[in-house]
Amino acid sequence: MNWKQIVAGTVALILVAAAIWVYLVASYESGLGTSNTILVSDSNSPTNSSNDNKLLELSFDTGSEDLLWASLGIELEIEGAMHTCSFGVQSNPDQSGELISTNLGADGLTFTTVVNATDDEKFTFLDIGEQIEGNESNYWMKFSSTDIFLADGVKWLFLDDVDFKEVIEIPSNNLSNNTEDSLDWYTYDLSVHRIDPNDGVYVVEKNDTWFKINFLSYYNSDDESRFPAMQIAALNGSDFPALNNSDLVVPSPCIILTEDSDIDYWNANETIILAENGINLCSQSCEINVKIKFETTPVDVSRTELV
Repeated sequence: MNWKQIVAGTVALILVAAAIWVYLVASYESGLGTSNTILVSDSNSPTNSSNDNKLLELSFDTGSEDLLWASLGIELEIEGAMHTCSFGVQSNPDQSGELISTNLGADGLTFTTVVNATDDEKFTFLDIGEQIEGNESNYWMKFSSTDIFLADGVKWLFLDDVDFKEVIEIPSNNLSNNTEDSLDWYTYDLSVHRIDPNDGVYVVEKNDTWFKINFLSYYNSDDESRFPAMQIAALNGSDFPALNNSDLVVPSPCIILTEDSDIDYWNANETIILAENGINLCSQSCEINVKIKFETTPVDVSRTELV
């Protein structure tokens, strides 16, 4: 075999490897979300102007899994306007945070918080309890690209391979006070050129206030990098000031009704009702489009109907 054949063979192998890599990157699918299909049907309640009409009934198709309410977002589109459904409160749609974006889950207790960490020369600071942008003298966490640091005085523990909802009480393990090193919160998948958050939950504490944090993604809804997204909830009855901030949280115009006593999960065999919550959303026959996300990822809805 002469050198030309060797070079040609090498080039061919490189091209094949590059094509495979490009295919893997292009076909990458996030592990977030669910394969559940949600079935939408009319409510048996007639529509009038009482401001508490039952609008729709939602259930799962066969073969579905239970879904955590904290990770669910349900919205109704009525005459071009979007209305969030929850167990009572929702994120204020008029919040004005530029670098910190918060969205309250359907449970009314858990925030999905997205941080703009695109500036690799300066940090974006997060006040966890207030769910707002902090500064160098008042913050819990700071972000720049993949680097995430905790503030001095914050103690922490990483619970490996633990589900977010499983963490209910303060762990008995000793917490670390090392805040000099960046958190080792992700794994880099070279095969698809992606940042993947490690499976597990961070528990953080400052001034006897406790929170749990689960990293969901490093990418925003447009698949742009440097937008780490986290689920954040208070732990062990700790005060969560953000839940009482009217700039961030307001009553939901649409309420979720269920007869199930399990308020942590929307169970696979459970039917829920979406109803008006003191606000007249549909005073006459109207078209309602249902849009649902789980872990920031759209869920398949079988159909939308006229009510």
